[in-house]
Amino acid sequence: MSPSYMAPTNQCTGDNCTFVTVQAEFNITKTLIDPGEMTSSVFFLGNGVLGQIYAVAADRIGRRPVLIASLFISGLSGILAAYAPTFETMLIGRFFQGSCFTVGPIINHSLITQSIIPQALTMINWVMCCESTSLSGHGYASVLFGLCWVIGYCSVSPLAIYFSTWRYVQLATSVPCVLFGILMLFTLPESFSFLVAKRKRDELAKWIQMASRVGNEEIDCDADQIVDMSSREADNQTLWQTLKLVIQSKLMITYTAVESFLWIVDLMIYSALSLSSTGIGSMHFSYIVSGLVEIPSYFLIPAAIDWLGRKPSVMVCHMILAFSLLSMYLFDHEADPEIFLIIWLIAKFAVASAFMLCFVYGAELFPTNCRSICLGTCATISNIGAVMAPHVPAMDIFFPGLHYLFYALCSFICTILTTILPETKEFHNASRSQPQSLA
Repeated sequence: MSPSYMAPTNQCTGDNCTFVTVQAEFNITKTLIDPGEMTSSVFFLGNGVLGQIYAVAADRIGRRPVLIASLFISGLSGILAAYAPTFETMLIGRFFQGSCFTVGPIINHSLITQSIIPQALTMINWVMCCESTSLSGHGYASVLFGLCWVIGYCSVSPLAIYFSTWRYVQLATSVPCVLFGILMLFTLPESFSFLVAKRKRDELAKWIQMASRVGNEEIDCDADQIVDMSSREADNQTLWQTLKLVIQSKLMITYTAVESFLWIVDLMIYSALSLSSTGIGSMHFSYIVSGLVEIPSYFLIPAAIDWLGRKPSVMVCHMILAFSLLSMYLFDHEADPEIFLIIWLIAKFAVASAFMLCFVYGAELFPTNCRSICLGTCATISNIGAVMAPHVPAMDIFFPGLHYLFYALCSFICTILTTILPETKEFHNASRSQPQSLA
């Protein structure tokens, strides 16, 4: 979200106007579309084009090497962008930096548990956690990961206050990736589930010994027995066979198309609201609260999906989002700044909740044997929304606020399309104990 400051949608008219943006340094003139906003677009374009490479690599060679490589690629590409002599060179750096980022996971049925296989950097940490801890700890871990996301999100604002140019902000958000890459190179073990799946008995035994030593607790667990038990249940279905099953199923194609649309819209609106946050009132205050407002969703959504169900929760979130965006069109930003900010924060909370539900609902919507392909498609296609997000306000040339109406319409369509999907609450517990199959 650093482009909120590095290449803002709205020109600064208040505090911290001495900050040198990408547009100012490279003398970029805004026409119908601001080329400077490509700073954000190429980041997600890189993820959409190259992100699946990391998914394949993580499944073939392991989570640990892909995570470490992604950290170094992301950090070094970001540093290159920070020192880029031209706008085009900076975009190249941002492209490769974005290739290591992912907006969503690919779900796969592990023989130990139902775990998540990463596309790249941001989700692979969650993968390592899911595949190396018990199911009972996943709920706590998801809250912790969400809070860490908000901390990272909000930390961009202090960096923009302290530094005077986009280059230093870009550098400050890139160097930590290299440092953490070095740290994890010496401290991070391979995923437990990956070692089981690849039948690495010796490494698995060492993993168990290390866990026993670190936890200061004797673990009565035999590596050979775990591998032997898992090999009996191995799924030998090839990627091509799975793809054929999906293509031949009109139901799976329909579900994938609907979910893909939801992912595109949710990521587009989430990115748009985040990137425009510095233009709502006080730039630093509005940006920080736009991150903090996501925190309640980490606690409310788990309760909502158990109380209301998955499908109603998705519909309610998109309906709240649609009415909030419609209200943003009706209220004058300059005449009623306080009311506008409140409505804007409600919209941000709603889209953050809706986007979180994409992961939960999608993971339960598709059968186990085609989950990877279907959700992988949704996650990859969703980058279209993030690429579009900075440029949608260009439609305001027809009349002011049109982009809010566009977002509201998209959210309302999401609500209607969700009626096509089934409720998965009743099958949630059953799916944990008995894998589903499309065949």
